Amino acid sequence: MSIEDGPRALSFQPKLFANASQKKAVSISELFKQLKKLSKELNGLEQETVDTQSLDAVTRQLLAPSLLRHKEAGVVAYVSCCIADILRLYAPEAPYSDDEIKEIFNVFIDQLQLLGDADNQFFALREYLLSSLATVRTPALVAMQPDAEETISRFFTELFGVVSPGQPHNIQMQILDVLQQLVEEPKTVPQDVVDVILVQFTKRRQQDNPAAYQLASDLATNTADVLQKYIYQYFNDVIVSAAQQRAGGTLDDLRAAHRLILELNRAAPGTLLNVVPQLEEELSVEDVEIRELATSVLGEMFGEKGFTLAKRYEATWKAWKGRRADASAQVRVQWIERAAALYQHQPQLARELNAHVTEKLNDVDERVRVAACQALGQLEMGAATQGALGDDVIAALGERCKDRRPGVRAEAIVALATMYSQVADELEQSVAARRKWGGIPSTIFELRYVNDVDIDSKVESIMTGAILNFAKMRDDRTRCRRLLLVFDSLTAKAQNGFFSYMQRQRDIIRLTDSFLELCERDASEVAAEQQQRALAAKISQCFPDRAKLESGLLQLAGLRDSEVCQGLRQTMDAHSDMRLVRRCQKSALKRLSSLAPNLLDPTAPLWKCVGLTTINRGLVPPLIENASARGQAQFRTAADALLAYVAKVFPEMLELSKDELFAVDELQASEPGAVEERLALMVRFAKSVPGAVPRSTELENRLAALVRTGTAVQAKRAAFVVTQMAGAEALCGALCGDLAGSLNGDQFTAAALAALSRFAQHAPAAYATYADRVGQFVVQTLLRGAETDNAGGDADWVERAALGDAGVACVYAVKLLARWLAGAERAGVTREAAQLVVGALRQLVRNGGALQARGGAGRSALAQHLELAAAAGLLRVAGRWERLVGVADVQSLALVVQDASFEVRSTFLLDKLVPALAARRVAARFVPLVFLAAYEAEAGVREHVRHAVSQRLAQFRPTAGSPSLVESSLVRLLHMLAHHPDWDDAEEVRTLELFATYIEFFITCVCSAQNVSLLFCYAGAMKRYKDRASEQRTARLYVASELAQYLLREKSLSANWPLNVYPGQLTLPDDLFQALSDDERAEQPRKPYLDPAFVAARARPAAGKRSRPAKPASVKRKRGERPGKGKELEDSDAMDEDESSESSDGGSD
Repeated sequence: MSIEDGPRALSFQPKLFANASQKKAVSISELFKQLKKLSKELNGLEQETVDTQSLDAVTRQLLAPSLLRHKEAGVVAYVSCCIADILRLYAPEAPYSDDEIKEIFNVFIDQLQLLGDADNQFFALREYLLSSLATVRTPALVAMQPDAEETISRFFTELFGVVSPGQPHNIQMQILDVLQQLVEEPKTVPQDVVDVILVQFTKRRQQDNPAAYQLASDLATNTADVLQKYIYQYFNDVIVSAAQQRAGGTLDDLRAAHRLILELNRAAPGTLLNVVPQLEEELSVEDVEIRELATSVLGEMFGEKGFTLAKRYEATWKAWKGRRADASAQVRVQWIERAAALYQHQPQLARELNAHVTEKLNDVDERVRVAACQALGQLEMGAATQGALGDDVIAALGERCKDRRPGVRAEAIVALATMYSQVADELEQSVAARRKWGGIPSTIFELRYVNDVDIDSKVESIMTGAILNFAKMRDDRTRCRRLLLVFDSLTAKAQNGFFSYMQRQRDIIRLTDSFLELCERDASEVAAEQQQRALAAKISQCFPDRAKLESGLLQLAGLRDSEVCQGLRQTMDAHSDMRLVRRCQKSALKRLSSLAPNLLDPTAPLWKCVGLTTINRGLVPPLIENASARGQAQFRTAADALLAYVAKVFPEMLELSKDELFAVDELQASEPGAVEERLALMVRFAKSVPGAVPRSTELENRLAALVRTGTAVQAKRAAFVVTQMAGAEALCGALCGDLAGSLNGDQFTAAALAALSRFAQHAPAAYATYADRVGQFVVQTLLRGAETDNAGGDADWVERAALGDAGVACVYAVKLLARWLAGAERAGVTREAAQLVVGALRQLVRNGGALQARGGAGRSALAQHLELAAAAGLLRVAGRWERLVGVADVQSLALVVQDASFEVRSTFLLDKLVPALAARRVAARFVPLVFLAAYEAEAGVREHVRHAVSQRLAQFRPTAGSPSLVESSLVRLLHMLAHHPDWDDAEEVRTLELFATYIEFFITCVCSAQNVSLLFCYAGAMKRYKDRASEQRTARLYVASELAQYLLREKSLSANWPLNVYPGQLTLPDDLFQALSDDERAEQPRKPYLDPAFVAARARPAAGKRSRPAKPASVKRKRGERPGKGKELEDSDAMDEDESSESSDGGSD
């Protein structure tokens, strides 16, 4: 029927009551029949075409209490649906009074709260009722009632209670529509409604009924404009209430409210328009806890994905950033934790914070620094996060690895390693990633120089894990590639640190192996038990919790379980591959957990340290392959360096792969560099595993060919390998003969001399036949004819290869002389031969690389190389023939440490002298030379010396409890200074200022509260002696003595160290000093030798820092222009001749 046909009336007039009073309904069956028919017809009527007058009778009948409150639920459901249709047909007006509408909607609510029972036979009627309310917007009738708050609140309470995750989506959407109408239509939203909505955002409610939480989120989002002011008022009331109750109370309610703000921010941020400024105000209140709470909450809100709160509230963002400088460390901790999280959740926003995060990594409070490191370590390193993290942040995090606080150091190391583990796979493909993240391993491995057991243990635990990540790799080739990738990215300092960790592991393995041997002995051996305790103490010193580990080791020894001991031994066995190491470790720990589970935690650091999971024998074959000519050029150098250190630290691993190592094919490569690298590996193996070089005709022939026709580097390395072959004496003799025969007049090559230098040292019997002839040729022909002068002053340093074949031959000639004398047996050395060699080396050192003094001429590049080679040669000779190198020679070598050429002095000091002292290849009388680096311009050189002295040389003592070799070297240093060419008696104050720097450098490297009294006594003891070589220098000795005592006293006062009388008896070295007789002591003048003008100048308060004296002339002058050379070196020559004569006599026995 269309509108043109006229209104459509309700044709069915139901009979719903038994009488006219309407107090009693008809029978149940009839009532259902009537209501069903009525509902069907009402449902079919349209609002535009219905004759509402025809509805009047039914409209009133349906309100009868006998129907609305009928005991049958189905009756009430039908009645509700009919009334809903009537309201639809009468819309927008309602045919009921306010009280009737209120009654009707309470009935509706009663029906809607049963929607949770989908299996009920009347569920469809209630679903229809809900649909009608949602589509017709009937709830608007309630909103217009004057006292509708109770009804509206009931709607929210019941509908939020009825919604559930299992409901059909359309029902949830219709409930949302109904509730949205009840929010939007009333003039005011009841507070109870706001409470019901907000409670759905609590964590507990989210877990109990996720559907209700989603309903509340959608409702709050859709009605944000309406709810804003109510939510603001809610939180304002909470904040005011919390402030009133703050005195002596807690902030539990306020914390709950802030947690609610976070949830609203995630679900419906539009509702917080007026709340965010409230939080901004909290940032500046006096109460620290409230500032901390606001900082945390706002930080989380800024980090919500997809929501640009910072751009909408720029003032709040600025105020929040300002909390990084809050006076409270607690607030700063909250700030950095939230700021770091922004790198992951809002990378673009986090870019603004790089400078601020760097600032917090350097915060004065340890807690803030720890929190910063922890927060950065928890980031997931996606592409956006990597891009947002600034280089300055990574650099600052690296600096925290060296923090003075162990907690900060540990967190920083873990954070850097965690970052690296997440980006490591990208480094090989991305140059940008390598540039940004490739330096992390260097930062970590350079921590070895800190020499702290806490740091060492932490680095070892993450080396195989986060850095190398071997556990996730199935084969050795993949592990090898990762190792090469990491190692190739390391700085030179970091590579040394990595190797140092390997050496530390090797040292602990040796100690542990000795400990296990004692564990397997008879328990009745008292000596074994004492040794066990000593070893347990020594092992535990390498780890942080020493007492815990020591106790655990002793208990482990008490178990005497062979399975545990054998498992531990196999995990650190160089013959075990990665799979065997892990299997044995797992099996042994399982056994230990069954025997003594309480020992797992105390001994865990040792198990991790000694397990060969970083450098393993399974990595050696792929390392050899990468180091060969067929390997990738990118990693060839790294593989070569790693194999070299494997040969030094774990030679057993190389021995298992020596067939691949000594493959002849690798020595036939067309590229000379590849052959040289493979020969270098062979040399290192031969040095590490003596007698293990394989011998075959093919290999001998190829090595012999390289000796005869190869480059200088190839020839010397091939010659060394030949000397290490068992039964190759005849080949060594034949090669020596061929090479010696090639030295004729101008016919010589650098390669021949390089190879002969190796035969001279390592096959002296084969070389002895030709020693005199070769020695005469070298000294008389080759070196005397070398061009060592340079008219225009000292030439610039050049690499050895740039000297030309003749120049390189001269350098190898000097090396040949020293190596022969160092390697020859005493019976095979004549006096004349020894004098020839030592004399040549001595003159080359004193004359700056020339056999004859050059006067005022400068040095050529060749002369610089010859001087360096001769100085290193004298050291080598001194290690084998101590008496051949005299006091004056040591004094000459001291001036090499101060050579005008940086390359000469630094190479001699760092590459020759310090390693020789650390390995104890030369006597303690050479120790003072290192302190002449006090004026070295390169701070790195001085730091290297300081580290070597404090960490290596200071440990050497002749006997337990006696002064160390470094401590006793003070008197030798003072003697050396007294004979230094820069000492000028005419300008005593300037001289004292100049030489005070040397003694201060010694004090910096050596002196401590424990030994200051000893050093003071050493300096004072010099006044009981005189200079053995020159009595004229005795007065200088006494001046140096008093200068040292003055500086030691000055140091003890500034450091607040006690300066006591040393109880022991001290003797000075008799090669330098001669004790005064009683008569000489009586005649000795009782006066101070230290110039009072110097003391006054030193004690005078300066306006600023005391200026550093000018660099001594010996560092700046040319080697041919040493002052005092005539007189000083004449005396020295006489002394050396006597010593050389005496030594040669002894050497010819």
